[in-house]
Amino acid sequence: MSATAKSLPVHPPRRIAVVDDSPAVRQSLRLLLGARGFSVDTFNGADELLVDVKPGDFDCFVIDLKLDGMDGFALLSALREKGIDTPAIMISGWELPTLEASAHRAGFIALVRKPMMDTSLVRVLRDILPG
Repeated sequence: MSATAKSLPVHPPRRIAVVDDSPAVRQSLRLLLGARGFSVDTFNGADELLVDVKPGDFDCFVIDLKLDGMDGFALLSALREKGIDTPAIMISGWELPTLEASAHRAGFIALVRKPMMDTSLVRVLRDILPG
C-alpha cells in the first residue's frame, strides 16, 4: 500500500491593488509582487480605482502619496467612505519628516519608501496578510 501525501489547503493568491500614476512603478510592482505569489491589479489613479471597487475586492491597497488629482490620503478617505476597510500601505519617494506619522494617523498600516521598496513592501504585505 502506498502512502498518500496529505493535501494542504490551497489558498487563492492574495489580491493587491496598486495605485500609482507612474507606469514604470505599476509594472515593477506587478512583476515583483506577482513573482512572490500575489495577484496584482494596477490603477493609474484614484478615479480609475474608485469607479467599481467594492468591499472585499482586494486584500490590500498599495497607494502612492502623490497621484494626479486626488492624493493618497484623499483616496484612502474615499475608500473608507465607501465602506472599504481593507488594509492600505502608502508608498512614496518624498522625504517629508512627518509623512510616516501622517500616514499612520490617516489609517495606513505602513509607509514604504521608494525606490528601495522591493523587500520592505513584500515584508509588510506578508506581515499583514498571513497565510
